[in-house]
Order: sequence, then structure tokens, then C-alpha cells
Amino acid sequence: MNTVLYYSPGACSLAPHILLEETGISYELIEINVQKGKTRDPAFLDINPKGRVPVLRSGDEILTEVPAICWYIGCSATDPQALMPRTALEAARALEWFNWLSGTLHSVGFSGRWRPQRFTDNPASYGEIKARAEKHLQEGFARIEEQLRGRSWALGEAYGIVDPLLFVFHGWARLLGADLEGEYPHWHAHAVRMLHRPAVVRAMQQEGL
Repeated sequence: MNTVLYYSPGACSLAPHILLEETGISYELIEINVQKGKTRDPAFLDINPKGRVPVLRSGDEILTEVPAICWYIGCSATDPQALMPRTALEAARALEWFNWLSGTLHSVGFSGRWRPQRFTDNPASYGEIKARAEKHLQEGFARIEEQLRGRSWALGEAYGIVDPLLFVFHGWARLLGADLEGEYPHWHAHAVRMLHRPAVVRAMQQEGL
């Protein structure tokens, strides 16, 4: 089955990219650069009318949204147990992580900080939106730090499908100037562990990061 990942370098699409490398699934990469406005190109909107990356094409099926794509990749691995939650409670915890990371930290925090125009048509309000988003981010970073205290990975001692998204957001926090090593040592240690995984290194090299 032909698998294609539409991605933008360093975007949240890096998370499923890492998972594809982890699983060894054969896939093709197609760059849709967000910074260059390529997500608004008509050809891409025909694929994903939402105008967002990532998109995963698997055969004739199109998947959007990071949590859904990461879950599908994990289930599609030769050994799904290698990445997927092992119990019903772990599955619920993974969904809990994904819902909050994608629906709140990304959509409210990072989007408000970097793209206030998504929240208002009034440029005069951008400063207030960015300030509120910054508050959400600080609270979110502290929550991640607390959740990772005493554990190696998002769900405990087993690496899994949530961890690449935590790694992506660590990189975004660094871009915003967060003192990750000083203020969020557990999250920073998680990122260091990620960087020791060959699949992570390969994905980052392929994206020019």
C-alpha cells in the first residue's frame, strides 16, 4: 500500500514523520511548506480542504489531524505493541494527552502566540491575544513538566505514539525562548532521550532541522 506524508519542516507533522521512521513503513514525503503559504495552494486544498499539515495518504484513504495519523501509524506497524498503548487505561491516557496537546496547547497556546489573526479580524487585539496565549503556554509547559516527573515517557516507561508530539512542542518552546533545561528539566530530559533515537535523527535530517 502506498503511504504518503504531506509535511512542513518542523511543523507538528514531524511527529508522524518520526513514527513512520520508527515503524519502518515504506513511505514518501511531500513537502507543503507552511511558511511559504503552500497549504493554501488549490492543489493541496483538494487533498485537505482544512489547509493544514500533516496529511497522510494511505492507499486511497486520506487522514488528517495529528492524533488520528499518529494512532493509525502506530496500529499499522509490523509490531503494533511496540508503540501502542497496552491497556484500555493506557489508551485513554494517550487520547487524553493527544486531546490536550492538540486541542489546547497547540490550538490555543502556540496558535494564539504565532497566529493571532486566527482569533480576530482586529489587528489592534493581537497584543492581547498573544499575551493570553503566552499565559496558556506557561501553564501548559508546567503541566507537561509535572506529568513527566518520575517517568521516562508520556505513558510511563514505554516509548509510544504520544512522545514525538511532546518532542515537537519542546522544539517550539525553545524557539519561543523558554529556559527548558532550567525550568522544565524533566521535559528537557525527555527531549534528550528522543534525540538518542535513530528514527528521530533520521526524520529531522530529512526535514533539514
